[in-house]
Amino acid sequence: MSLLQGFETMRLVKVGPSLRERLERWIAARHHETVIARLRRFREELERDMEPEGWLNLEAPMVMLLSDVCEALGLAEGERATVLGAEAVLALSEMLETRIRPIVSPRLPMSDRQARALAFVREHGMLNLSTYRSLCPHWSDETLRLDLANLVGRGLLLRYGRKKGTYYTLNGSDRNAGKGNTKRA
Repeated sequence: MSLLQGFETMRLVKVGPSLRERLERWIAARHHETVIARLRRFREELERDMEPEGWLNLEAPMVMLLSDVCEALGLAEGERATVLGAEAVLALSEMLETRIRPIVSPRLPMSDRQARALAFVREHGMLNLSTYRSLCPHWSDETLRLDLANLVGRGLLLRYGRKKGTYYTLNGSDRNAGKGNTKRA
């Protein structure tokens, strides 16, 4: 067998990406990091230029625009949090929660978790997320928060406070429906 015949019968196995593929990945990663850094600098400049008023208080909040840009670029949650900053992430979640409220339909069935939350509020007068977490320990905080937002959207609960100080009470029209509460004439 000649050398040429040996090359024809030999099978080459590719072990890893080629040098060109590795270079393209490296360039894409650097470009991605550059985009995130530029967006973060843009947010920091907005914060600085808007002082003393916060950039989150604009009539058309820039946090929504930046969030949409992050989504269009396909950034992961951690990268989005880096771009927006902690305060804007909280503000964005509150803005999205208020956008959910109008589309909540009171005709949709209530989950067992929500019924448990309503029963607790009727009995104890108020509920916060940590108490709700102890009532439903196998569910994520986000699911429980969305449950409470749904109950607020249905008009069954009222929300008070912000961030960790948020708590929920019965809406005025539903207060007398609880156990032991009798309507006084």
